[in-house]
Amino acid sequence: MKRNAKTQGVRIGRTVTCVTALVALAAAQAAAVEPPPTRKMTRQIEVMERIIDQVLLDSPNFLIRSTPVVRGTYLPETGVLFTFDASLVEHDWDGIEFKNWNFGKGFRVEERDGKRVIIIDDEPDEDEIEREVEDSLEEWRTKRRERTERVYVRGKTEMVDVLLDYGDTVTLDSNQWVVIMGFLTDEDFIDRNRFSRLILKAKAGDLEGYASGKISEEEMVKRIVEAEY
Repeated sequence: MKRNAKTQGVRIGRTVTCVTALVALAAAQAAAVEPPPTRKMTRQIEVMERIIDQVLLDSPNFLIRSTPVVRGTYLPETGVLFTFDASLVEHDWDGIEFKNWNFGKGFRVEERDGKRVIIIDDEPDEDEIEREVEDSLEEWRTKRRERTERVYVRGKTEMVDVLLDYGDTVTLDSNQWVVIMGFLTDEDFIDRNRFSRLILKAKAGDLEGYASGKISEEEMVKRIVEAEY
């Protein structure tokens, strides 16, 4: 089940402190990575990898080159970290209607015998045509930026769904974290927003409480920590 407004309740973790802590944690733990303590946990991590892989493969928002793309790592001091690389889907043209573009008064469309015919004026104003073409292109660029933002937000919501629906797959201590980290490879989006990494994490104890019905969905969403950098 999709949750359209879910990310509105997610606690934003864009502060320097949060991001710095996450980066420092990843760096500090790099040398301390250990195999999962039990074979059961190894299998649980592999199952979670496959789940996220399938979500990304089926996603209408994220685009991956191949599968498997997800890698899960056990960090004793933290919990489990799942990483993936993806770009944003480029072919979602919601709200963009090429047929309404106006390419200048030198052009007009008439209906003749049930067919649309393009009429070019004998003496079009070339400067005006150029201005109107540029205005139309700028409108398209603006709509494309807005579309990309919508795609990103929907993709982020999908990852929130994964945490809510499957985050308790791996058995951890209640104070350990389940972390999903996406490395975005969409250069245009990165240049505009100045971040290329999405991090979503939740406490294992909270995820277990949500799965058992002790924590509501609204409250659980608020407990998910988000960072972008």
